[in-house]
Amino acid sequence: MIGSEAAQGYENALDCLSSELRPTLQALERLAADPAVHDGLEDELPHLQYALHVGAERALGIEPLSGLEEVHNELLVALAIAREETAYVTETVAEAGPAAAEALVWEWRGALFAVRLALQRLHATTPVTVPLQPGQPGVLPGVLVAVGVVAVLGGAVAAIWPIWALGLVLVTISTAFSGSS
Repeated sequence: MIGSEAAQGYENALDCLSSELRPTLQALERLAADPAVHDGLEDELPHLQYALHVGAERALGIEPLSGLEEVHNELLVALAIAREETAYVTETVAEAGPAAAEALVWEWRGALFAVRLALQRLHATTPVTVPLQPGQPGVLPGVLVAVGVVAVLGGAVAAIWPIWALGLVLVTISTAFSGSS
């Protein structure tokens, strides 16, 4: 019964974290859709960046269940990247105005997508962990997400659309492998 109590506690902590992050992610995605049209962008972004920081701190304080450490770490990494991308956009807006942030939209949105994907993977993972059978992918989904996010960010920064498109494909493919693990 102790295992089920731990699983229930983890599910509750994850639900609470998701509920706290949902408005922040929605607001950031709304702003990232077209940063140049939003008045008060300079005022909103620091608060939303701080909300991502608080979410990352809360996620760090949640002890993952045995077997969920890898997926939980994906969430931690995704939150850190989203926080840093939001900081970069905030800095760009402060220095050059909201229109200058349009060049950063793809990598910013990719980072926000990675947070949503990590949360979805955690929620989709059942609390009952089954040991991996030989030949089952364990690290592959995480590697695909990490490489995909880097490709999206790198391709967007370098303005090479095939690279960021490849990154989006890799992140999408990772979901197929995550369902089989």
